[in-house]
Amino acid sequence: MIPKIEENESGFTSLWSKITNLECGIFFVNPNLPNDVFFDKLTSITCLSEKMIDEAVVLFEKNKTQPFVYVLDNQKLEELLLKKNFRLYDTHHIMKKSAFSKIEHNPVHHISRKDSLLWTEIFCKSYDCLDWVEEVNSVVRNSVSDAEYLVDSEYNVSCVALYEKNSILGLYCLGTIPEYRKKGFAKSLINYALNQVKEKNLDFLMLETYARDNLLQFYSDLGFDQIYEKKIYTI
Repeated sequence: MIPKIEENESGFTSLWSKITNLECGIFFVNPNLPNDVFFDKLTSITCLSEKMIDEAVVLFEKNKTQPFVYVLDNQKLEELLLKKNFRLYDTHHIMKKSAFSKIEHNPVHHISRKDSLLWTEIFCKSYDCLDWVEEVNSVVRNSVSDAEYLVDSEYNVSCVALYEKNSILGLYCLGTIPEYRKKGFAKSLINYALNQVKEKNLDFLMLETYARDNLLQFYSDLGFDQIYEKKIYTI
């Protein structure tokens, strides 16, 4: 299950970031989205290679972005990173929920190339990254045929991206403009995604959340179960 989920995540990330296969890991970077823990990372590491870590650091520096290295259950790799002056930055929780019955949700608007800016502006307001509008809009406009970008159609204050691979629906970039949070907009988009899982007969809906965002309990209360976690190191 974990390799399939990791492939789903890598597939979505590759829509937003340039992908480079290193010795035994995958390097993602988008210099126009600098210092982003999700879009600028070294991940899917399958061996212990100091040479690869050094190469990745050079690539991060070349792209003028903070290095983030994801570690999945590998104590020796964590020890190597600490030895090379990395520090623990965060924990990445991966969660899933299956869809057993249709769930009520508010109407959604499906984004096309023509109105990609609508999704972009909601995303950038939600994540406080208005300086990224031009790049995010370009990414969304060029990837609408590969991922499903949605906003709530009533107020246009919440957004999400859905990516299907390996019979798994991945939920990414869920965000709500700050002044409209805790009003059920994000939950409604999640319910739409769960309905898609059922209608398409997919295995489950997966999402990811960072410990420092303090949303683990929110997703647990919605019925999501944690499958595994990854440690994130930075310099």
